[in-house]
Amino acid sequence: MTAGEDFKELYDDYLRKVETQLECIVKDKHPESMYAPFHYLITGGGKRIRPVLAMICAGAVGGNPDDALDCGVAIELLHNFTLVHDDIMDRSPLRRNRQTVHEKWNEASAILTGDVMIGFAYNLLPNSKQHARSDEIYKTFTRGLIEVCEGQAYDMDFNEKKDVSLIDYLNMIDKKTAKLLETAAMIGGTIGMGSNEELNSLQTYANCLGIAFQVQDDLLDLTAEQAELGKRIGQDLFEGKKTFLIIKAIEKAKDENDKNLLNEFVNNNGLMNENQLPQMIDLFTRLNVFDDAVSFADSYFNKAKNSLANLKENQYTQMLHWLVDTLDKRKK
Repeated sequence: MTAGEDFKELYDDYLRKVETQLECIVKDKHPESMYAPFHYLITGGGKRIRPVLAMICAGAVGGNPDDALDCGVAIELLHNFTLVHDDIMDRSPLRRNRQTVHEKWNEASAILTGDVMIGFAYNLLPNSKQHARSDEIYKTFTRGLIEVCEGQAYDMDFNEKKDVSLIDYLNMIDKKTAKLLETAAMIGGTIGMGSNEELNSLQTYANCLGIAFQVQDDLLDLTAEQAELGKRIGQDLFEGKKTFLIIKAIEKAKDENDKNLLNEFVNNNGLMNENQLPQMIDLFTRLNVFDDAVSFADSYFNKAKNSLANLKENQYTQMLHWLVDTLDKRKK
């Protein structure tokens, strides 16, 4: 068995533990009107990168990965809280190839489901009797919650802002995507009693991983198969999102027809009809914007790997390298 196969087996083992824990949270809970949407959301699949990352990072600093399971599940609940609320704000009909919670039930149920998830998440964090650094863990978790909400606010502001720069975009995805990965890595490292230097390395790793992951998501919105992606191809463009692809295209466009199409997208807050999607894909292809996204994501994946140099090498730091390579090759 290769090292990659070993890491995949270990990842899947952690994944099973996370799924089991998630299932237990809502078992036999009432009222049905709140816990049915809760159960539906957390059993709808997902990569579970954040909870597994917390477990790996605990091991990377010499701790026991299983000690980070509860905190990892708490971060996964926080992540799903953001998803259910984001879907309402974006009016998204699909999530992971299934109806979103607000579509299957209603907005009130979806809001309540998201709210109660935060309560369950905090309940999973250790108290001072359970871990010597519980205060640090609470502060890191709360900071992650605040920053991901700030990221969503920036994302919503971009709907009205016509001139979103690459710096604006990176600040938004730093908060909306990278911070939760940072939260997972930092809490995992804290559970494992990592030093400040080790935590700084894990924080940089997770931040770079998150930025690369989001740019890759922007790319997959147009290049993945719908069955793999779990939502309509081009959904970001129909919703008017100022993605990496749009920002780079606006920077590079010289042809008047290209500029007009991009201006129409910005002024209308999204594509107006299905016929415009092939035109936009053609524009991105001609301007090499897809290649720009791949190169940008790769540069951050490499930064993530390089940030691990200060950590003592063990199977878990090797697994963090493997995780970068795995995400770099993902198709959904």
